[in-house]
Amino acid sequence: MTVSSISQTTPTTSPTGAEASLAKLSGNYTQFLKLLTAQLQNQDPLKPMDTAQFTQQLVQFAGVEQSIATNKSLENLIALQTASQNAQATSYIGRKVESIGDTQPLVDGKATYGYAFDGTPTDVQLFIKDKDGTVVFQTAGATGAGAQSFAWDGKDMNGLTAPAGDYTISISAKDAAGNNVKTSTSVNLVVDAVEMHTTGAVLLSGKQVINIADIIRIKSA
Repeated sequence: MTVSSISQTTPTTSPTGAEASLAKLSGNYTQFLKLLTAQLQNQDPLKPMDTAQFTQQLVQFAGVEQSIATNKSLENLIALQTASQNAQATSYIGRKVESIGDTQPLVDGKATYGYAFDGTPTDVQLFIKDKDGTVVFQTAGATGAGAQSFAWDGKDMNGLTAPAGDYTISISAKDAAGNNVKTSTSVNLVVDAVEMHTTGAVLLSGKQVINIADIIRIKSA
């Protein structure tokens, strides 16, 4: 298997929200001090101005500045955490992962799907569909509790090998009363690339996107 290179989004040099807010506050604060100085210089010595309002405004400026400094610290922590997650994501390259989903490609004429029930079905039917939604294979599935697995050999209903491509599993599960039983599915994919974003890393298997939060288990390649 050829491991593709890691793609990286182009970084921007625009200031963060905290930096922009701090720059704006600094400009407002400078203007406020100029106005305060002018008013103090031109006040009537016999009727000096009440300084309580100026003091209150200074306290408000100090509070806002502290809040902006706190936000900047949080932004730095988030950036460090994102960088750490991006670095950790590269360890998935070349590994097989089982992830929440229902679609995966045929690899060497095989595809293995997982499924589990939120209840106890008595009748389970598995359907394998091609990219157009056409059912190419159908079979009965296991009804036991816990995680189940279905290994499709890539043969259609006529025993012919299905062409390469992505195939989706669909499951019909019913209980003894004929009610539908909720079913979750998973797919097995090999990670061949990691795409970096400011919001975190995304794993890729061919053109398929794998969210790290959706990974159920990691296997050897």
